[in-house]
Amino acid sequence: MRTTADTVIIGGGVMGASIAYHLSEKGFTNVVLLERKHLAAEGTGHSGALVRQHYSQDPLVQMAVRSVQIFEEFEERTGRAGVFRQTGWIKIGSAEMRAEMKRLIERHKPLGVKADLLSIDELEMLIPGINTDGIGSALIEHNGGYADPIATTEGFADVARSRGIEIVEGVSATGIETTASRVSAVTTSDGAISTEIVVNAAGPWSPEVARWVGIELPIKVTREQDLILETDDAALRPEYPVSDGLDRIYWRRDRGRLLAGDGHPKENEYVDPNDFKLTHDANFELEMMARLKHRIPGFADHAKVIGGYASLYDVTPDWHPILGRVDGIDGYINCNGWSGHGFKLGPSVGELIAEEIVDGNSSSIDVSSLGLDRFEKGALLSGSYAGNQA
Repeated sequence: MRTTADTVIIGGGVMGASIAYHLSEKGFTNVVLLERKHLAAEGTGHSGALVRQHYSQDPLVQMAVRSVQIFEEFEERTGRAGVFRQTGWIKIGSAEMRAEMKRLIERHKPLGVKADLLSIDELEMLIPGINTDGIGSALIEHNGGYADPIATTEGFADVARSRGIEIVEGVSATGIETTASRVSAVTTSDGAISTEIVVNAAGPWSPEVARWVGIELPIKVTREQDLILETDDAALRPEYPVSDGLDRIYWRRDRGRLLAGDGHPKENEYVDPNDFKLTHDANFELEMMARLKHRIPGFADHAKVIGGYASLYDVTPDWHPILGRVDGIDGYINCNGWSGHGFKLGPSVGELIAEEIVDGNSSSIDVSSLGLDRFEKGALLSGSYAGNQA
């Protein structure tokens, strides 16, 4: 492992790997990425990995649009094929949500999002056998879809590594040293690395990393659960990834199976990221199956649960991320608090952080509203829908 680097990235999820990749795109390669386990070991590897651009705040929409562009170019950029499935993405809601869906669709058009409202008849054509009871609104985002989160992370990391960036797995960051209020080194379980820039992309462990330089991040950690289902009849498996705001569920295909998770609004389960149950709960399975049988009975009645897991979100008070430098500590950069949005935005966020490091500011998208100082100023961001629907 290098003992001197221009930048150290803490965290080997999609954010860390994307930052490393985009730094290498700029020829900035004296970089070390530290991952205490293996790439995509935590939240990224267990992500629902839906790719959508339907957000309330323009910076997130712009990030999502740029991420879709990078996903579309992923094979050309990394040599990995089939990572992104551009099926389209469907959102289902109540009648009360229809006006806001329509407003956001119009607002997003100049930003490059291609989406349309769906009638009930159109929805039934796209999702055969869906129970439309209670559905008062729906939209389709034509260039959305889903991706393989592990292959995405590894693809970014492989290219960065081939260009000279050091990807270190199985080594933990243990501290950040400062000199005269400036980052001077990162200590690890395998020795120290002298550096002037550190990126905190440690997800649920970001608050711990931030405390090493005296910064308190307003992040809480929540436990999130998913099920994996299969059926012998592939024709019954829904083609489109869906976020169902009525039943508070989402689903997408996953290598011949179906991945289904719990959506918002809901009561959050706050946990210690170093001590939480990794398997899904029996009651969660029963509740999820009941919801799926209500909304897509044709599939759910013939499906069986073959697995499940629990992972973590790093959640901020306004469900929006924390990005950028912090006054008082030169060389420290936040990239955390993703609140369940991280994977789908990761490809573009890496580009923004690389701009910040190499060029001195994130110039392609104005992310000034996402700084840590917004919480002190009372300038929290709002979303049109509940929780991580943002």
